[in-house]
Amino acid sequence: MPAPTKAQLESIVKGLMTQNGLKGENAPDLAGAIAEVVATALSMLAQQAMVSPGISCSPAASVAPGRLM
Repeated sequence: MPAPTKAQLESIVKGLMTQNGLKGENAPDLAGAIAEVVATALSMLAQQAMVSPGISCSPAASVAPGRLM
């Protein structure tokens, strides 16, 4: 599942800003900036989660069922 984009998050951020009383001349720009930062962070997290960790472990640690590596 891909991370949400800036366009998908911007309306949510605008709604949260309105709900909490944040308004002003530059409020839409702030909502766009927050949405972009969150979308980028979620995208990076999703990309990192799809990569194998690459942590090596001894064969004994992975042989028995139920044991953690």
